[in-house]
Amino acid sequence: MALEGNLKDFSIADMFRLLASGRKTGVLHLARPDGQGKVCFSKGRVFFATSNWHRESLGRRLVRAGVISEKQLRQALGLQKIQKKEMAGRRLGQILVDEGYMDGKLLETFIQDQINDTLFDLFRWEEGDLRFEPDESCDEEDIGISVSVENIIMEASRRLELWGRIRQKIPSMDTEFVMASTPGDKSMEIHLKPREWMLLCYLHGGRSVRELVSLTGYDDFETSKILYGMYSAGLVDRLDAETGVR
Repeated sequence: MALEGNLKDFSIADMFRLLASGRKTGVLHLARPDGQGKVCFSKGRVFFATSNWHRESLGRRLVRAGVISEKQLRQALGLQKIQKKEMAGRRLGQILVDEGYMDGKLLETFIQDQINDTLFDLFRWEEGDLRFEPDESCDEEDIGISVSVENIIMEASRRLELWGRIRQKIPSMDTEFVMASTPGDKSMEIHLKPREWMLLCYLHGGRSVRELVSLTGYDDFETSKILYGMYSAGLVDRLDAETGVR
C-alpha cells in the first residue's frame, strides 16, 4: 500500500525519518508542476536519488567525473551480466573495486556526495506531493552503497544554512556578476581550484548565475557557492540589475 502526503503537511525530512524507522524498502516519488524526484530506499537507507538536476545513473556520473573511464564502465556492466553463480549478486560498485578500477573508499565517498547533492535539491522544495511505493524496485541503480537518513538530514541542514547565507548576496538566478577590475586585498589569500577558474573565465563582460549554470554544467548551488566565495574575496563584482553598472 502506497504512503502519500504533501510537503505543506509533511516535510521530506519527516518522510525520511518514517521510512528509516520502519526500515522500509521501496521508492519515494516527489512531484510538483515544474519538477520530479525519486529516492530509492533499502531497509531504511538511501542508495539512489534523482531529480531535475541529477538524472544520470551512478555509473554515468562516475564516468563524467573522470573517476572511471567509459571502457571500464562497459566492462564492469558486462561482467555484472555474465557473473558465475559463485559471484552472482555482486553490485556494480563491488565489481569496479574488485577489478581495480577504483578504490572502495573513493567510491563510497563519491556516491555519498552524489546522493547528498541530489537530495539537497529536493530538500529545498517548499511544495509538492510525496508518494512512497513499497513494491517498486530500482535494483538497476543499486551498486551496493547506501547512506543513512540521519547523515542525509544533517548534511541537508548544513547546506540549507549555507544556502540561506548565499541567498543574501545572490538573491536570484538572474543576479549578474563580472570579474573585478581591482581585486580586493582578500583575493591574495585565495588559491582557485579548476572549477573556480573555469567559472571566472566566463565572467568577462558579465554573466548571470543562470547563464553560468548553463555554460559550466554545474548546478545552481555549486555555481552560487563558488560565486559567493569569489564575491566575498573581492575577485568578482555584482552588477546592478537595473543599470548594469557596479
